[in-house]
Amino acid sequence: MSDIQIALLILGLTIVLFMIIYNWMQLKKAREQQKRAEDFQRSRDPLFERNQRYSEIDDFIDHDQEASTSVEFLKKNLPDEINMKFESVVSLTSTKTYEASILIEMGLANYLTKLRLGFYLRKENDLWATGDALDETFIFDQILITIPLISRRLEIDEEIKNSFLEFIEQVREKLNVNQIWISNEDILDSANSLKSFKDLINKNVLIKIQPKTDSSFHNGAFRDFFGKSNIRLYKDFHWVYNPKIDGDRMFKVMSLNRHPLKIESDSFIQGLVFALDIPTTANVQDSFDSMASMINEFCIKLNAVMVDSRNKEIDQVYIAAIKKHIDKISYEMKKNGLSPGSDQAIKYFS
Repeated sequence: MSDIQIALLILGLTIVLFMIIYNWMQLKKAREQQKRAEDFQRSRDPLFERNQRYSEIDDFIDHDQEASTSVEFLKKNLPDEINMKFESVVSLTSTKTYEASILIEMGLANYLTKLRLGFYLRKENDLWATGDALDETFIFDQILITIPLISRRLEIDEEIKNSFLEFIEQVREKLNVNQIWISNEDILDSANSLKSFKDLINKNVLIKIQPKTDSSFHNGAFRDFFGKSNIRLYKDFHWVYNPKIDGDRMFKVMSLNRHPLKIESDSFIQGLVFALDIPTTANVQDSFDSMASMINEFCIKLNAVMVDSRNKEIDQVYIAAIKKHIDKISYEMKKNGLSPGSDQAIKYFS
């Protein structure tokens, strides 16, 4: 082989080797660029993040048990009339649907009356239905059951607590539902902690009126007084309505024995009682002012006096003391998120 051929061969091998090395370097560079691109994309994707952005994901995703997530969701989607502070609330959810007739067969009506229960049904994520919206054919897969802890007509004791829990257990066994407590699972302890608040606001102002000198009120003047346009009958009792708000009952007037007044031509009325219920009366301070004003007017026109339970005459100082106490009760109710005359207050104290 001549020197020229050897030189050409070496040149060819050098070129081939150079191309191999060049292609290898280009491939390595391309792979590094691809890796950097993938790392960049991952840095923008929180699912791959493991450092600074991870805490943001923790705030968004609940890492507790599934029940915890359900509780928070249910709390945000409760019916408006439920107040978790003053009610024990339990949720029962089924994977199947049922008709409401199955609950009626279990004696639901008796429990509703005995325990003053709140009862709500819905299917999937529809609106909660209760009361007149329910019938035997109502389809549901979710139940809310509540028991009030400050009800005027219910004192929570061991027997009441056990009856409530027994009913929940009956529903669980019958329908095979999943149970989640939303508020006040410790029913008796929660009710006891609210007792002083309940006792404070569970007040009904009663002011007794009787003739100053005669044995009874003069019938003609008495009937004229009760002919006022804002004094109307409601469930047999004479109620004084707010002239500024149509349909707003402020206080009622009844006989001395707390029965409805019988205002007839031959009525012999020896006294009456003005009554204002503090927790269930809207604008309670204004309502009391109206009641005090009407009492003064009545006393002037019918020669009457205000007296206490022992028939001892009382004066405007006594009225001012009552008003001060009403102001305190109203303040405490509002501070605890329960306004006088609100739907929730009426539910608990009617």
